Amino acid sequence: MLDSTGIFDFISTSLLFWEAITFAILLFLLYRYAFPPIKEQIDRRQKEIEGAIDEAQKTREEARELLAEYRRQIEEARGEGRRILEDARKQADAQRERTKKEARDEGDKIIQRARDEIGRERESAIREVRSEVAGMVIQASEQVLGRTVDHDEHERLVAQALDDLEAEVAGSSTGRGTA
Repeated sequence: MLDSTGIFDFISTSLLFWEAITFAILLFLLYRYAFPPIKEQIDRRQKEIEGAIDEAQKTREEARELLAEYRRQIEEARGEGRRILEDARKQADAQRERTKKEARDEGDKIIQRARDEIGRERESAIREVRSEVAGMVIQASEQVLGRTVDHDEHERLVAQALDDLEAEVAGSSTGRGTA
């Protein structure tokens, strides 16, 4: 039973058989008791890594959304700022125009009051001149006529003298205006 080559040696063959059986038992034990916890640990770790990757992607997407939202808010704020500046300019322009108009109106009122005052002073001066002229006409007419003038004749003479004086003043003022 001994082979000269030693390939089919019974002792070697039985040892090989027992090594194969031992290896099969070792594989069975590893497969049954060692591999399930290792496989479970690997699966759990894989799920944790996948969860972390999913969480990172969600966080990245949220960050993108927040960035887009912040950019939109910044643009809105800039637009609001531009609108506020434009409104302020418009209000300033409107206030400036109102102030100019009020100043023009106040100037016109002052001019009108001055004209009214000048008109009153003119009327007052004309009344004084009438009164003085009336007194002078009465004195002159009494001296010329050599008698006392009654009230009706006095009124008629004063009116005539004043009309002549006004005509003369009007003629000289229109003469100055045309020259």
